Amino acid sequence: MGKYLFFDIDGTLLSDVTHTVPQSAIEAIKKAKENGHHCFFCTGRSYFMTKEISMIGIEDAIIANGAAVVRDGKPELQKIISSDVVKKTLELIEELGGGYQIIDWKYGYQNPYTHAMFEEQFKKKFDEPVEEVFKKKSMKTMAEIENNPILKIDATFDTVEAAERFMKELDPSLTFIPAGGYTSTFGAKAGEMMIKGVSKGAAIKDFMEAVGEPIENAYAFGDSTNDIEMLEMAGTAIAMGNGADLAKDVADYVTDTVDEDGLYNAMKHYKLI
Repeated sequence: MGKYLFFDIDGTLLSDVTHTVPQSAIEAIKKAKENGHHCFFCTGRSYFMTKEISMIGIEDAIIANGAAVVRDGKPELQKIISSDVVKKTLELIEELGGGYQIIDWKYGYQNPYTHAMFEEQFKKKFDEPVEEVFKKKSMKTMAEIENNPILKIDATFDTVEAAERFMKELDPSLTFIPAGGYTSTFGAKAGEMMIKGVSKGAAIKDFMEAVGEPIENAYAFGDSTNDIEMLEMAGTAIAMGNGADLAKDVADYVTDTVDEDGLYNAMKHYKLI
């Protein structure tokens, strides 16, 4: 019987050192699918922001930290932030001098503040022109996305004090997760917001129930503190050797680092390949 494998991207599939997916991980995914297992990204990104690593052969995904599932190119189980709350939240971020990114199931938009910060970050990480990187990450204009159902808001501030004030005034319908994954470089000055109750772990639970599978058939692979809930929820939890100690503490198995073939070795350990 095929198992359901849920993979975080940044720091789990994608190396923070080389900014690429190791060949061993690509081979492991291919073998797992050949063995009848179902592979999903489980990420804070929008669906099209997974396309930069689509060469590994994963098409389905839990996106926006659990705010939706995408199967066969279509969104399911969407947890949408109301348009009034989106408007109010973006106004508060701007009032505090911060930057934001909003995403629907497909695309994202960054205001100029955030765009400039990511531009600086991408210059250090990628060899190709920055605008090409943004194009691959499917960034759109506000006019193209503002009327779409919004699943997640990312916020970044100049100071920890501004971030703390923002959290105090945040709409009670939202939950705030400190920066992790591709936003982790911004530390305590940044975070991600979804509807309360949304998490990677809750999405795995809801999805497994929707397809009529026991949670014991779910395997989660992660490295960051924002992966803890999915690691706790899954039947089997694997933390990367390069991961946060808190993630390792809740894992059933700690594998090697991304660059030391950690994914391949873990999947071999559990006889998934």
